[in-house]
Amino acid sequence: MQPASSIADTSLARSSGAYLSLRFVAGLEIVSVVSSVLLTAWVLNPLQLHQRWLEAVPGLCALLLMIRSHQLHGETLTQLGFTTKQFGRAVKLLLGPMAVVAALLLSLGYVAGSLQFGQRFWLSLLLLPLWGVTQQYILQGFIYRRLQLIFGPQKNGRTIFVAALLFALVHVPNVPLMLLTLIGGLVWTWVYARAPNLLALGLSHALMSAIAMSSLPAWFLQSMSIGYKYLIYQRF
Repeated sequence: MQPASSIADTSLARSSGAYLSLRFVAGLEIVSVVSSVLLTAWVLNPLQLHQRWLEAVPGLCALLLMIRSHQLHGETLTQLGFTTKQFGRAVKLLLGPMAVVAALLLSLGYVAGSLQFGQRFWLSLLLLPLWGVTQQYILQGFIYRRLQLIFGPQKNGRTIFVAALLFALVHVPNVPLMLLTLIGGLVWTWVYARAPNLLALGLSHALMSAIAMSSLPAWFLQSMSIGYKYLIYQRF
C-alpha cells in the first residue's frame, strides 16, 4: 500500500516545474471541495429552493472532482483507507483520545444537567457511521492527501494542522462545533497519518458525535448546524 506521505513521489512530479504545477492543482482541488460546502451552507440554504435536490449539486460536483482526481493519481480504495487493513491499529490509536474527550463531554453534560442517552443516542449510532465515513473520506482521503502534495512528507505536522483547521472552518459560525471539529480533526488526521483506515475513523466520528449530541445542552451546539442555518437559531 502506498502511504499518503509518498504520493508526491510520482512520475507527475519528477521535475521541479511539474512538482510546482502539481502543488498548484492540489490547492485548487482543495479550494473547490471546501467551497462546495460553503456554497451550500451560505448560498443555497438561505435561498430555500423549492427543488431541494439542487442543494446537493455542489456536493455531487465535488465528489466527481475527487473521484477523477483519484483516478489521475492512481489512488485505489485500499490506499485511501477503505479497507480492513490497519483497522486494529487505528482503533488502538483512537481509544486514548476518545476516552479523554468522552469523559470531558460527559462531565460537562452532568454539570449542565443535559445528559440524554435515550432513543436518540442509539438511533444516532445507527445513522451516523455512514456520514462519519463520508466526512472522514473527504477530510483524510482527499484533503489531507492533497495537502501532502502541497507541503511534502517532511512537513506532516503542518499538514495535519491545516487539514484539521479546514475541517473546523467549514463549520463556521458555530464556534463550539468549530472547536470540537478542530480537536477531532487533529486526532483523526494524526491517526490517519499512522494508520490510514477510514472505517475506524468513521465509526469514531459517529460515536463521538452521538456522545456530544447526547451530553451537551441543545443551545450550546445549536443542533450541530452551520452556515445560514446556525444564524436562524440566534436571537439578535
